[in-house]
Amino acid sequence: MTTRSHLSPKHRAARSRLVKLLDGGMLLKGSLVTMARTCGKPKCKCQRGHKHVSLYLSVRLGRTRKMLYVPRQLEPTVRGWVQTYRQAQRLMDDISQACVERFVRTKQALAGEKAKRTKGGPAR
Repeated sequence: MTTRSHLSPKHRAARSRLVKLLDGGMLLKGSLVTMARTCGKPKCKCQRGHKHVSLYLSVRLGRTRKMLYVPRQLEPTVRGWVQTYRQAQRLMDDISQACVERFVRTKQALAGEKAKRTKGGPAR
């Protein structure tokens, strides 16, 4: 196993949280949308303005966006999956930022070494 001691504490912590999060179960990329609709029955309360409220999951399937009905029994589960995805996305953004910072530092160090070689004559 490779050591991660060269990573910053923030980077290591984000990686650790991400691994635990992904190991914990399901995640779902999408948005939860509450929609109020009428059912079409002539004597239903929705015809008098008290619409039926339900939860939908907005997801991209291929190139099209779909609205998938979420049954009440599955609402907490689906909310958790969406939240897990968002947490994972934030952690990946943190990790990516740490990698960009490391890249910039490495690039600057290389430029510094190159400048030293050109000022001091030929490298040995």
